[in-house]
Order: sequence, then C-alpha cells, then structure tokens
Amino acid sequence: MTTTTRSPRPDTRRGLAGAALLVGALFSSSAGAAVTDPFTAHFKVNRGSIGLGTTTFSLARAQTADCYVYSGRANPNALVRVFIGDVSDESRFCIEDDALRPSRFSHHMQGDAEDSYTLDYDWDTRQVVYRSEAGRQETMALGEQGLDPLSIQIAARRWVAAAADPDNLGTADFTLVDEDETKTYTLRARDGGTIDTPAGRYDTLLVERVDDDKRHLRFWLARNADWIPVRVEHQKGDDGIFRMSLTSLDRPGARTAQ
Repeated sequence: MTTTTRSPRPDTRRGLAGAALLVGALFSSSAGAAVTDPFTAHFKVNRGSIGLGTTTFSLARAQTADCYVYSGRANPNALVRVFIGDVSDESRFCIEDDALRPSRFSHHMQGDAEDSYTLDYDWDTRQVVYRSEAGRQETMALGEQGLDPLSIQIAARRWVAAAADPDNLGTADFTLVDEDETKTYTLRARDGGTIDTPAGRYDTLLVERVDDDKRHLRFWLARNADWIPVRVEHQKGDDGIFRMSLTSLDRPGARTAQ
C-alpha cells in the first residue's frame, strides 16, 4: 500500500468533517422500509460553546427500485471558513436480499485534493477501489459487509428498527471502509432519554461506539421519527466534544412527532 505524508490540519477541520461523515444507520421488511423513507435534517455544529456552522443530511430514493442516495453537506461559519471550505458527502446504496450494499461514496473537502476521495464498490468481485482527487488509488478486499461513512448510519438504524426490544439489543459489529482502510465499529444501544430540539421533543435510543476508548461516537436516535439522529457527539482523544444538534426535520408524508 502506498503511504503519503499529510500536512497537519486544525482540530476544527477534523471535527466538522468528522461530524459530516458520521452523523449523521438487519432487517425486517416493515421496519427497514421506514428507515429508508426520505427525509431532510438540518443540524447546528458546535465544539463546546463555539459554533462551527451547520450541516444538512438528506435521504432520497434513486431511480432504481430499492436504491437510495444519502447526502450530507457541512457549511462552516465565517470564522471556520478561514481554515476549511464546504464539505460534501454522498452515498449511493441499494438493499439487496436484506443486505445494505453501497455502490459509490464520494467525499469532497473544498481546497483539499488529498482528503477528497471516492469509493467504488464491486460486490461481484468483492472489491472496493479508493481514489483520491490528488491521484492516489488503492484496491481493497470486501467481505460480506463493507459500509461507507454515510451508509453505516442507515445500517445502524436498520439494526435498531428491526429489534423487538431496542433497549436490550446489546452490541453489534459494523465493517466500515473509510478512505483507504477498513475498520470495525462495535456499537451498543441503550435508552437515551428525552431530547428537546427546535424541531420538537423526541424520546431517544442512544447508540454509541464502544470498541475504542480514545474515540467516542454517540447517536441519539428518535424512537418516534424512524430512528433519525437528533443529536450526535464525536470526540477523539483529548480534543473537545463536537456536537450536532437537530434544528429542523422534514419527513415528506409523515407527521413530525412532538
């Protein structure tokens, strides 16, 4: 594998991009269908008390049956824009034989070709090809599961939605292809309490990463809104906590729960 030395970047850049990737996600047909219903969610992003900007996530149906497009876009505020431009992500995936299969993922950071890349999945050959905008390329092997940084959210939401008793799910492993490497996330679900947001009040289930003491990731999923995240927290090492908080939620054809 070819290695490239990357220049340091501000912690703010990592936090905002990481939040955009990770917010914001086997299987019963009725529960899974609700999870893939279209929605658009808007979030404000903070590091501690410092506002970093906003993020928007949208899930839409693709032209092919049982296929979807999940996109995210981070918009930094004027102060943060000194260090980072807009960040955009898009995952294209299908549900095949009750399994979530990504086909293409793209991540673009304005002004940063090294950290902008695509992942192309070939499930026939069980391979995924990583290409950066700077010209690096790697081919990696896929197992039975290989999600991308956005579709892992949908997979986690489907895991929760299919459970008869989500509060007693325990843990589950999810395989993630992130840039040019494969990782395993172990997620645990437990009651998350009630969250008040500008978009309404939500009873939540807390899903958190538990396999790495130095990297914390927590999603509060709305029980009464198809398990859509209403709050997300991300922390790496001694860095501050980056928090995404829901400000508005549009679910066509569904009534927003209060």
